[in-house]
Amino acid sequence: MWILPAVTWSSGGHEEIESPFSLVMRIVNFVLLAALLYYFLNKPVRNFLNRRQRGVREALEEAQRARDEAAAKYAETEQRLAQAQREMDELRRMLLDQGKAEKEKILANAEREAHKIRRQAEIAVEQEAKKAQLLLRKEAVELASQMAEALLRERIGPKDHDRILQEYVETLGKTA
Repeated sequence: MWILPAVTWSSGGHEEIESPFSLVMRIVNFVLLAALLYYFLNKPVRNFLNRRQRGVREALEEAQRARDEAAAKYAETEQRLAQAQREMDELRRMLLDQGKAEKEKILANAEREAHKIRRQAEIAVEQEAKKAQLLLRKEAVELASQMAEALLRERIGPKDHDRILQEYVETLGKTA
């Protein structure tokens, strides 16, 4: 019963019924074709499928290796970046420390120079004051000498003049 619909279907819907022998021959032909195809194509198809499977496996392994390498390079780059950041922070801190030290050094030098300049100014003021005192004394002596000379001229006459001159000559004679 199950053979009958197959025969009807394969005939294209005609009312003609095929003989059972013809049906068996078709089945035998199909089995032979399948066996021949299996015999001749088994190794090549299996080899093809094995090669394809190996190729896919190798491609997956290569993709995994590439992914692992990329992850390793990424991690290495991250580490180098973090190290560079630490080095930059250390360098920045070191430069700030050096800047502070240099600032303190400059301020200390400026303080020393200011003290030195103040001391030099004090010395210059003292020297100028001494000069001024000497100049005032000199002028005072000259003024006193001029006043004494003027006073002597008024009070000493020719007679006193001769007597003073005589005393001076005698003093010189004793020392010689």
